[in-house]
Amino acid sequence: MEKQEDDFRRSLDYVKNWPQGPRDDFVLHALDCSAIVAITDTRGRILSVNSRFEEISGYTRDELIGNDHRMLRSGQHDRKFFREMYRTIASGHVWHGEICNRRRDGSLYWVDTTIVPHISESGKVTSYVAIRFDITARKQAENHLKSSRQKLQHAVNTDFLTKISNRLHFSHTLRKTLRQSSAGYICLALLDIDTFKTINDTSGHDSGDRLLRKVAEKLQSFQNDSCFIARIGGDEFAILLTGDCPALFEKILLEIHEQMRFSFRNRTMTHACTVSIGYVRVPLVDAREKALLKCADLALYAAKTSGRNRIREYHPVMEEKLDHAARLRRRVQTGLRNQSITVFYQPIFSLSTPGNISFEALLHWDHPQHRVLSPQHFPEVFEDPRLTLTLNTFVTRQVMQDMRKLREQNIRFERIAINITSCDFEGSDFFRKVALLAGEMNIPLTSLALEITENIFSRPHHRQIEQELDTLHCQGIQISLDDFGTGFASLTHLKTITFDAVKINRAFVAGLERHETDAAIIRGVIDIVHSLGRKVVAEGIGNATQVRALLEMECDFVQGDFLCEAVPVMDIPAALEKIRYQALLPPAAKPA
Repeated sequence: MEKQEDDFRRSLDYVKNWPQGPRDDFVLHALDCSAIVAITDTRGRILSVNSRFEEISGYTRDELIGNDHRMLRSGQHDRKFFREMYRTIASGHVWHGEICNRRRDGSLYWVDTTIVPHISESGKVTSYVAIRFDITARKQAENHLKSSRQKLQHAVNTDFLTKISNRLHFSHTLRKTLRQSSAGYICLALLDIDTFKTINDTSGHDSGDRLLRKVAEKLQSFQNDSCFIARIGGDEFAILLTGDCPALFEKILLEIHEQMRFSFRNRTMTHACTVSIGYVRVPLVDAREKALLKCADLALYAAKTSGRNRIREYHPVMEEKLDHAARLRRRVQTGLRNQSITVFYQPIFSLSTPGNISFEALLHWDHPQHRVLSPQHFPEVFEDPRLTLTLNTFVTRQVMQDMRKLREQNIRFERIAINITSCDFEGSDFFRKVALLAGEMNIPLTSLALEITENIFSRPHHRQIEQELDTLHCQGIQISLDDFGTGFASLTHLKTITFDAVKINRAFVAGLERHETDAAIIRGVIDIVHSLGRKVVAEGIGNATQVRALLEMECDFVQGDFLCEAVPVMDIPAALEKIRYQALLPPAAKPA
């Protein structure tokens, strides 16, 4: 290669210093061994070629001489390319570049080309000498390398499952958009599949993968120059919108949200697919990468916690709520350490056997700035699964310790009920932990009850929960279905779940006197549950009239602040002494 370049430079110097018209034989003889040489007139007609030109082009000398040089054009270069080249050589200057030509058989070849204009004594360009080197192998290697790089880049930027852009490509695109643009608006939306975990856990990962691919396919139909789509992890997708009309962003997101409502069928069942979307939109000049991601994430969190299947736009109040929730969780953790988080007990009375009393354990927080708070005053705390599990574990241990205290004081009770959540069943050893703790405290499992809500069975691992509950029930632990009537498919749960009692939600009890519908629902629930051989507890009792009405309906147990407020364990004896429970009952129902 070095020898060819040296020969080329010597030949070029000679051509530049020609004293007069073309000397074809002498020039071609000098260059034949290393270069491809052709001489054309100013109109592009070929006047002379060397043997190397014949070899590479596939044309004979007779076919080339007299023809226009355009016969070799490959179509790889546009008109602008040739205009600039002709403008250069026509003005008497040397042009150098790389040209792709077409052989006689139609194949392409690349040549490194230098075109030297011959200028007469009068200063007029009379002809051109083109000296070329075959660089086809190099260009093929470069193209192969370029293709390999493109394939590698595509693989690096593409999600392996859905074949759309991945998180890396999304981050690069977002930064590039923020760096290169300053006019207009930008909208970052995050989309989360509401039903993904349920489908993935109940129907298998293959079904989950198919769902992800289907969602990606639907999203990709929206992609264009102003809408970028990527899967950024799990079942979460990013939608990046740019444009001059921010109102259009919401319209597009509404269309996407509507498209994501579809039925997804696997081998055994059909799922209704929905998504939650959170987004933020700002002028591009004000946009910052970290702020956009944080705000869109907060909006998505708001969409999911407000019931899912929703679109929420970021508002500063969302950040305030999140900060408030974080502060609240930190204070609750402090409360656990300084023992301001305690357990109170509210009696549950039997209407058929007035002396028969159980208790429900209720978490209470002796707040430093407020009165004693019950969990409904700090629901944000229970959005954190780890903290929820910590609190539930604390309550379970405290209840068993207090059971021992009550027995030592000879206070008779049937059971103490503990509220549990799906967090307690995240592992597969809930029963083992409860049994070990009961054994450590010398507490019989038959004195323990667990209250669960219906939404626990909408969780992906509901089958595991059902199995755990069966095990607990077989060991003598009572299972109560709490807040009955407020969940989904309540009657179905009565058929499929192992339970001993149903607790009617206080909302129905509160309307017992005012609304015939509430009274009819309570009466119907009592009849159904009794027909299954189970008991009914009405909670939230507010007055004596409600007690009497429930007694007439043959409700089994009642509970509420009117009868007795929740109290600490040490106050239970005094509280029971003050209860005027029997005075609330009609004479016929009072014990002899």
